[in-house]
Amino acid sequence: MKVHYLAGVGYDSNVYLLEDEDPIVVDTGTGMYADTILEELSRIVPLKKVGRIVLTHCHYDHLGGAAEFQKATGAKVYLHEAEAIPIMAGDSSLAISGMFGQKLKQLKLEPLKTGQKLKCGSSELEVLHTPGHSPGSIVLHDKESRSAIVGDTVFCDGGVGRWDLPGGDLGQLISSLKRLGELELKNMYPGHGSYAEGDAPMHLRLAAKYIEEGY
Repeated sequence: MKVHYLAGVGYDSNVYLLEDEDPIVVDTGTGMYADTILEELSRIVPLKKVGRIVLTHCHYDHLGGAAEFQKATGAKVYLHEAEAIPIMAGDSSLAISGMFGQKLKQLKLEPLKTGQKLKCGSSELEVLHTPGHSPGSIVLHDKESRSAIVGDTVFCDGGVGRWDLPGGDLGQLISSLKRLGELELKNMYPGHGSYAEGDAPMHLRLAAKYIEEGY
């Protein structure tokens, strides 16, 4: 599995393409730059080959472009079950779409379960539930390569996702960070900013220190 990094512009989340026999797109940004992102993706794989779009959590800067991505690819869109039902019911508060001056678009979602395995050709990703930033935040963990796409749970500057948004919880976030620290990760791909290849533990230690010192 090869990880392609498409850096977020402005408020947009990063978008990742997991390239293998059965490619997966992770996160979609706000949708403001959907055409540009989809064009970039099409240079790597045919869009119609993408059968799954996985959202690391329900915030609008990660799912706002999902409808456009789904239309262009025909893919199914996946979100953790803790958020899939309220988002399909139009819970704009949980999606914080108003923070971006947008309305939540109607979206058909496939609920992800904790521990679910997603085959991506020769690789297998496990869905780890990492609440704290949001109720249904997830990490996609590839045990073989010691890699994880971590959404907004943790960033590569030692920062962590906000917990003061609807459904956020500092205690849960601390527990999620501890769990990530136990995975012995090598590579880490966050929802915003740069990524880490080879030195993920250092960034996780920085995040733990940030919390311990009272953020």
